[in-house]
This record gives sequence, C-alpha cells and structure tokens, in this order.
Amino acid sequence: MSGGDPSRTDAHPAVVVDRLGSVARVTLARPEKANAMDGEITDALLAAVVALRDDPDVHAMVLTGQGAAFSAGGDFETIRAMREDRRMRETVLAAHQELFWVMTRLPFPTVAAVNGAAVGAGVTVALLCDLVVMAEDTFLSDPRVSLGLLDGAGGLVLWPLLTSLSAAKEHLLLGDRVSGIEAHRLGLANRTVPASDVLEEALQLAERLSALPPQAVRQARQLLNSHIDRVAAILPHCARAESECFDTEEHRVLLERLSARVAAKNARTP
Repeated sequence: MSGGDPSRTDAHPAVVVDRLGSVARVTLARPEKANAMDGEITDALLAAVVALRDDPDVHAMVLTGQGAAFSAGGDFETIRAMREDRRMRETVLAAHQELFWVMTRLPFPTVAAVNGAAVGAGVTVALLCDLVVMAEDTFLSDPRVSLGLLDGAGGLVLWPLLTSLSAAKEHLLLGDRVSGIEAHRLGLANRTVPASDVLEEALQLAERLSALPPQAVRQARQLLNSHIDRVAAILPHCARAESECFDTEEHRVLLERLSARVAAKNARTP
C-alpha cells in the first residue's frame, strides 16, 4: 500500500479511521466485545461513513475489525435492552437501516476485510461492502432465526442477490457457519486468503479501485446497486418483522437459554 504515513482520525472511540492517500481504512475498534454491532458501534460506524461520503478526497474505503473478530453481531446486553425498551429498539433498527442506505449509495467503492468471524449483524455489515476479502480459516454465520429473531438490517435483501434464493434460505434459516472457502464458492466473498494477508489484500484492491476514473466508477457502482434498490423495497418490512420478534415469548426463552450456556462455558474457562 503506497501513500506514505497514514493520517489518522478517531471518529469515535468505537471506530478508528485511517487515511492512506485516497483510501480510507475504517476499523471497528471494540475487540473486547468482539466488535459487536451494538448501538454505540453502529452509530460510530454510521457517523464515520457519512463523514467519508462527504469528503471529495476519498476514492475508496476498507472496512475491517480490530482483534480476532470482524464483528460478533449483537451482544446479549444490547439484545436484552432492545427487548425491554421499544424506543431503544426502534432507534437501533433505524440506525441499521440508515447504514444500509448510506453504504449502498456511497460515491466510492468499498472493500470488507473480514479478518475474523462475522456473525449476525456483522455479516450484513460486511456484505454491504462492494467487495469482500475473507480469511480462509474464518467464517460467516447468521444464527438469528435460532434465537427467534431475523435480520431487519439488509441481510434478507443481500443474501439472495449474492448467492441464490435456495442458498439464502438454507443459511439464514439454519444459521450454519459458512467457511471462507465456502463463502467464496457461494459468491459471498470475492477473495479468500490466509488470515495474515486479509488486510493487505483488501487495501490493494481498494488502491486499484481508487486509481480508476472516479466518475465512471461512481456511475457504474450506482447502476449495479440499482439491483439492490429494487429488492430493498422489503427493507421496512424486515425491520418491522424483527421488531415484532423481540416481543415473542419464544425469543425470550431462547435468549435466556443461550445466555446460560455461554455463562456456564465462561465459568469453566480459567
């Protein structure tokens, strides 16, 4: 990656933005929470991307995670709060939907560097990028249906477009892990490389994209994403359906069971 020493700005404690010439690197920076997409990190990411959108010197963006995970999706604390506080729930769901529209309508291309596990909302954030580079030994998984929830933030739009309707049904209903190799086969990832090479590969792709004629890139990207726009008419229905799922007794029971299993596992781990 050329461009000399990167200039760095902290848009928010949960997100770090580095500038490498005309490429912006955006890092989810809560490794202690596996970069879970709670309200704080969602708002921080949204603010960072909006600021970059309005910067004429940015021609491409890389999105990655700090630490061992790309993003572990929602954490138990946030999910419980969304269950108990409807206003907070609607605020978080609205922020995720706004992020969907901002990411798909950026004037420059984006590359996800999936350095570690991407789960739930973390998968959706990765797939909002134009290109996805994954570590060979990591995985994607959206297990929300098994918790009595679903993806109200765009995954139900993106998966069928990127894979097939059949594959989307299998993976979004069952929530099984999709390895880097399998993600590449399905069309969810453009490149799979050793974990140590993920960020560099993504930055090289972003640099190539940033060197292309910007108007042609912008218009081609806009026209390609018109396919997303047509299907995204269901997005408000997705958010409404997810919100309704939070109120079900089955979701409460499933969440408490999973929380108890995780707590027991953590107690056994020294």
